[in-house]
Amino acid sequence: MARRLFPLLVLLAAGCAPQVRLAVAPNVASTEWRDGPAATAEQVGGQRLADALRSAELRRLTERALDANADIAAAASRIERARAELGAARAAMLPIVSTSAGIGTTRTDDKNDSLFRFSEGFAGADISFDLDLFGAARAGKRASRERLLAAAFDRDAASLTVEAGVARAYVQYCALADRIRLLDRSIADARELERIIGIRFREGAATKVDVGLQAIETRNLEAERLRLVEARLRTRNALALLAGEEAPIFDLAEGGLDGFRVPALAPVQPGALLVRRPDVRAAEARIAAASGDIDAARRAFLPSLRLSASGLGQAATFSGPLGSTLAIGASLLGPIFDRGRLNGRLHVAAADQHESVALYRKTLLTALKESEDALAGASQSAERERLIVEIVAHAETTARLSRMQYLEGDADLRTVLDAQRLLVQAEDARALVLQERLNAAADLYEAMGGAPQGPAYVDARHP
Repeated sequence: MARRLFPLLVLLAAGCAPQVRLAVAPNVASTEWRDGPAATAEQVGGQRLADALRSAELRRLTERALDANADIAAAASRIERARAELGAARAAMLPIVSTSAGIGTTRTDDKNDSLFRFSEGFAGADISFDLDLFGAARAGKRASRERLLAAAFDRDAASLTVEAGVARAYVQYCALADRIRLLDRSIADARELERIIGIRFREGAATKVDVGLQAIETRNLEAERLRLVEARLRTRNALALLAGEEAPIFDLAEGGLDGFRVPALAPVQPGALLVRRPDVRAAEARIAAASGDIDAARRAFLPSLRLSASGLGQAATFSGPLGSTLAIGASLLGPIFDRGRLNGRLHVAAADQHESVALYRKTLLTALKESEDALAGASQSAERERLIVEIVAHAETTARLSRMQYLEGDADLRTVLDAQRLLVQAEDARALVLQERLNAAADLYEAMGGAPQGPAYVDARHP
């Protein structure tokens, strides 16, 4: 009779377990980028970003940041938490053993006897084991394993963000240093011209307006230099934060943009982002974890079979013989009056799965958007650099000729000041566009997932 009743209970419980609708993760429909790769470009991720930019100081800063950055350390702590949760899920599938021991005493008022009399002692153990017939515990363990994998990919994503952030900050630091040096040269030229105009004013060959205009131009350059110095100090402090060090004692070598090489990087195909970007892989792992939660919630509607053995031990009295007891049993438990709570857990798990798919889609769209932005930035900044190099050449010639003509009396001071201002702007723009090109390389490196690494925490998926 019991043998016939068990399959009936199982089928009844399985039929009563409610179904939920699962969201489906999208695929990448794009097959190529709007801005295609250069024919001679090297594949993104062939080497670390600092190596691609050919900067030894950037390599040193990157190593310091990857070792001590606070965001990476926090992500590593979340990995340890997820690993502990996986350990707890594994332990839930093991037998539960509890032990007990004690001794009984009685107190007597007989003056001819001892104050306490030991009557009997006992020791025993109880063992229980859930057979997990329908895999609810296994589904929970699978969900924990996927969360560990997601935490590992989150740590990789944080490391990639820090690596690219350090590169952009150090490039900005060097660009500001170059721009300050350009301003120092321009300020020196402006002061020399101010001195010459002063001499010409004393000789009657220049007016007080000429002296005032040149003084204003010189002071504007000096004020701009102070602004750039402040920006450079702020950039240095930002690098200290990225490197996980205290800003007051953070040391940073002097540098310039001539210490970098602008790499020609070719992107991977859009579909490759699914396996290269750690944030996309983390979002994918969270979908798998949410699916495991749904499996565990649905299987909680099915009966569970628990084996137990109690009384494994001995009892003895100090005045009687040694005895032992043992009781072995099995219980089949099925949820009957707990369906409201189980339904709630199932629908919560389904909502989490829908959210994980929506976040995966957002992460994927963001990855494609960032890749297109980086490719556009690399292409357009290269074209701007070509134009600005021509502008600088013309500005240098114009400034030199206008100054000679002014000293010879063939041009007025306004022409000289305009030519000098254009040269300063052109040289500053050349430093900025070189910074943009290096930043575009860092953006592309980050958007494409960085240097290819081995699977993060492979033991998380294959323990």
